[in-house]
This record gives sequence, C-alpha cells and structure tokens, in this order.
Amino acid sequence: MVAPADARTIAIFGATGQTGRVIVRHLLAQAESRPLQLQIYVRDSAKLLTLCQGIDTKPHVKIFQGALTDVEVIKSTISGAQIIVSTLGENDNVPGVRVLQDGANSIIAALEDLKAQQKGWQKPHVFYLSSSTYNARFAAERPPFVHWLIKTAFSHPYADLAKAQARLIESTSLLSITLIQPPVLIEEEATGHEISTESVRLAVSYKDLGAAFTELVLEDRYQELPAVGVSSKLGDRPARYAPEIFRRIFWGMLAHIKSLVF
Repeated sequence: MVAPADARTIAIFGATGQTGRVIVRHLLAQAESRPLQLQIYVRDSAKLLTLCQGIDTKPHVKIFQGALTDVEVIKSTISGAQIIVSTLGENDNVPGVRVLQDGANSIIAALEDLKAQQKGWQKPHVFYLSSSTYNARFAAERPPFVHWLIKTAFSHPYADLAKAQARLIESTSLLSITLIQPPVLIEEEATGHEISTESVRLAVSYKDLGAAFTELVLEDRYQELPAVGVSSKLGDRPARYAPEIFRRIFWGMLAHIKSLVF
C-alpha cells in the first residue's frame, strides 16, 4: 500500500528494546488517527512480532531485518524518512560493545548513498537516545564522586555512546539531531513524563521515556533543540530507586575492574 502524500515517515531503530517497544506501540496508536508511515529495523523480526502481534499486517508499517552493519538494509529502512528514532544501546558494562558505533556508521553510510542517489533528497532529523551523563548542565547537579562512579560503572557503553553520537553530531550535511538524555532508566509503571532542557530527576521509567519520545517525534518544535532531558514526574524517589542503582553500579564497577585486570 502506498503511503498518503502527507504521511510522516518515521524510521525506528531499537524497536524491540524496553524503550523502543513502547514508542512503537504509541506510534501505532497515533497512526489510527493521523498519517504515519513506520519503517522499523530489527535484527530479529520474530521478537518484534511477539512483542507487537499483528504489526506485520498493518498497511502503514514496513519491517526490515538484517545485521546492523548491513548498509543496504539500513538504507531501505531510512529511505524517505523525515524522522529517524534510535533507542539502540547496551545497559550492561560489556567490554568491547559497539552497537551504537555500528548503528551510527551504517546510518551515515546509508544517508551518504541516499543523498547521492535520490533527486530532491532532504536530510532527516534524528532523535537519539543518549544519557544525562553527557549533558554538562544535568551532570553538574550530581556530586563529582557520584558522577565519576556512574561513568566508571558504565564505562564501556558510555565509550560506545560518546563515539557514536560524536559521529552523528558532526554529520551536519546529512542529518540534524536532538539528543534525548534521560537519568537512570527504571522498569516500572508510567507516572507521566517531563521534557526539559534545564534539569532531570533521578530516574525515568521505560514507559515514560517511550511516551516522551513519541511526543518529541510528533511535535516539530522539538527539532530545534540540540538536547533534552526526560524524567518521570515521580522520578525523585531515592529510597525506591537506591537498591537498583547500587546493584547496577556494583556489577558495573566489577566489570570495569575485570576489563582492566584481565
């Protein structure tokens, strides 16, 4: 089925992750009342079909499966997209992780090809999942030792993130970008989201982050911002979140130390 001429085409990376699946569900609901075309990249389409049953029967959805390093698959995913959403990433402190670099390299290579091949090509806007750790204003609200502890406990995925987003930010002839920079990601029910350029709370749930992404994607005014923070409205509950945060920091520091020793 051909998408309506005024349809907004959104390419999505990370659709089967905790945040990405929420975004997909919200956008599917929005597509019932507004012209949206979703072009979804996955490494495993079976996982997506399990999470979103019947999605492959939607006339406004296209699914592309393949390796993240397969530029042809990535090119098909983002062809014609005005918006690219990426929630790719690794939550654990895994040495050598480079999923974000692979994704950024493939997106940039694909955009270079599309720019050269398509008459009237226009650069897309990217909404990219980053971290409040890489926002100087947000990070300044933390005690220096806590900031160091967090960066060290997640040193490997943060290194991947830093290199990937630097590549995207410098590719101004191919794309514009807004970094989405949340605090600690927590698995719990939604309490409502807040979008801010000034500050973030302690935590945000995946459900609230996914809802915020949907708002960001659908409202053009956010494309003017280089970075935003997203928090849950009830995200300042230290007693509730401390055990999970300390658990992640402990295992992350252990992984960091092991990578230095072995």
